[in-house]
Amino acid sequence: MSNRKFEAQKLSEVLNQFSSLKPIAKGLEELKINKLWKQIMGENISVYTERVKLEKAVLYVKIKSPTLKEELRFGENRIIKLLNQNLKNKLIKKIIFH
Repeated sequence: MSNRKFEAQKLSEVLNQFSSLKPIAKGLEELKINKLWKQIMGENISVYTERVKLEKAVLYVKIKSPTLKEELRFGENRIIKLLNQNLKNKLIKKIIFH
């Protein structure tokens, strides 16, 4: 048997430590951004969205409809502002619709 001794910790502390690990934090951030995209953009645009990915302050959004893609490009600055306000952080500097 091992002689290791463990200190009792609050579950919230353990979860915070666990979620701060880089790969996990990145995955949680991706989930949060995907959920936020659907919430802000609404069901009509979410139906045409294939993928949303954040990499180095650039949000890559794959849109199925060329027409919708062009319309979204015109509102890029407003979308960035809305997303950053909801994230309570300026994570997104640019959006690339492809």
